[in-house]
Order: sequence, then C-alpha cells, then structure tokens
Amino acid sequence: MRYVEDMIQRLVPIALLCALVACKGGSAVKLEGHWRGIKASGVPDDQRTAANLFASTMELQFKGDQVSVHTGSDRQSGKFHVIKEDKTSVTIATDQDGPDDRETFTFVDDHTMDWSIMPGKTIQFARD
Repeated sequence: MRYVEDMIQRLVPIALLCALVACKGGSAVKLEGHWRGIKASGVPDDQRTAANLFASTMELQFKGDQVSVHTGSDRQSGKFHVIKEDKTSVTIATDQDGPDDRETFTFVDDHTMDWSIMPGKTIQFARD
C-alpha cells in the first residue's frame, strides 16, 4: 500500500506539470509560424480590389511570444500575450498596443486563419 501512495505522490506533480504545459501549448501554438495574407472579407464591392491587394501584401510571423507584422515595406514587431483561447480562436494583446487593443484570430483549419480587423471585416491568411 505504501508503494501506491509513493507513486501517487510522485505522479501528481508530474501530471500537474503536464497539464500546465498542455494549457500553455493550447490554441496559441496554432499561431506559430509564417502567415501570408490571401484576401479581405466584409468590405464594400467598390473597395474589394484594393482591400484584397493590401491583404495579399501582409505577412505575420509568430515565434514564441513575439509577433511581426509586415505590410509592404513596413514592419512592426513586439511581444504579445494570450488573452483568451479556445479550439477555434485565439485573442491576443501586444505589449505595444496594450490589453484593451485586442486582436482575434479564428482558425478555419490548420493552415488558414482569419484576423478580425474590425466587426465584420477580416483578412484571411494561409500558413507558409
């Protein structure tokens, strides 16, 4: 019986550690990597061509707690942290913009995500 108690005492901390690692590695891991803009959605028809051109020049790079946003020749980088995550979306805030300026990414599948720019307007990205 003492053997079982010893094993439980050793396994509980390991199980808790694994659970913490799994939580940290949840949906936010889906952001990892390089993403290229595909198209814009939710824009008026007369602005669609320009919006799609802009979207196609965008690139996002997520690595650890760092994010870089490339738009043409402009590049901004900074740290981010996850505000909320579930199976299909991740909401982040960057240190530069602060906790009240949140960005939500919704995953269509493992290789496609939508960035909600404002209500009803998104830019779709594909993972490289």
